[in-house]
Amino acid sequence: MQGFKFVLGLLLLCCISSGVFAQQNPGLSLYHLNSLYFNPAAAGAGRDAYVQMQYRNQWTSYETSLDGNGNLGTSIVGLSLPLNFQHLGMGLIVMNDKTPSGVGQQVVRLQVAYHLPLANGAAFSMGLGFGMQTKSFDGRVFRVRDSNDPLAVELSGKQVSQALPDFNAGVMYTTDLLELGIGISHLNQSAYDFGNPSLKLANELAANAHVRANLSINDRFEWSPFAQVNYYNGIVSSQVGVKVIYHQQFWVGAGYRWDDAATAMAGVSLMNNRLDLAYALDLSMINSAVKSNISHEVMLRFVLPSFQTASRFVPIKTPRFN
Repeated sequence: MQGFKFVLGLLLLCCISSGVFAQQNPGLSLYHLNSLYFNPAAAGAGRDAYVQMQYRNQWTSYETSLDGNGNLGTSIVGLSLPLNFQHLGMGLIVMNDKTPSGVGQQVVRLQVAYHLPLANGAAFSMGLGFGMQTKSFDGRVFRVRDSNDPLAVELSGKQVSQALPDFNAGVMYTTDLLELGIGISHLNQSAYDFGNPSLKLANELAANAHVRANLSINDRFEWSPFAQVNYYNGIVSSQVGVKVIYHQQFWVGAGYRWDDAATAMAGVSLMNNRLDLAYALDLSMINSAVKSNISHEVMLRFVLPSFQTASRFVPIKTPRFN
């Protein structure tokens, strides 16, 4: 009962923090399935090495009459490798984000984490990520919305891109039934000038916190509440959700992102829990008259063959998608 009250209190804390959903890093509806992307402390966590692919199509079929063609799309590929050496783990993130307005970004980031074992199977993890972030700007299709914006005016009609170093860090506490994490992005706060010293597009600090729990209902069913809070440029946004898992193989769930969208989601584990598939459908609740109401998101994760000499450990009560 005390553990349930603790998890409920954390979720309520996430619900209190709400605001306009604006952030520099692309957001996800299936965030609870991809701690590796948001927090480098998740690199190499657990006993399984895996590769994960996630794609989000924002506001499907939405096209403007003034900007370029295409949808808002985010693609993420992640790799997590337990090193089995000094409690270390490694990870790799490759992300591509594009918009029809001529603005895009790409990230390639290597992540290293240390996982300190604690009592009763718990672990405290610390991670660092370092890589390159590229921002691109196609002024031929970008529509200037603010005539006083020196960046938009200067780059109008031009194609430019610039890659700069980018660093992040995170900590995470995990047990068989609970995961808590805090991540900070853009630690070095690099600034893009696209070859013009008079311009400055800063990578400001961004932070996120997440919580996820796995709670038993009976021998067949479990339920898993989860939440995430994001902070960027003085704005706090939050999203919460819950899913019900049957026999650690099938699950259905729902979520809500404050001042943005409601989400329906489902997933399945195949091949003896080595292949995980998930899908999310967003329905926009805010400003739906000026954009497409529907967004789609899919996730695939495959557990790689084990290189350990010991047999693979499969938890009895912990559901997949951890």
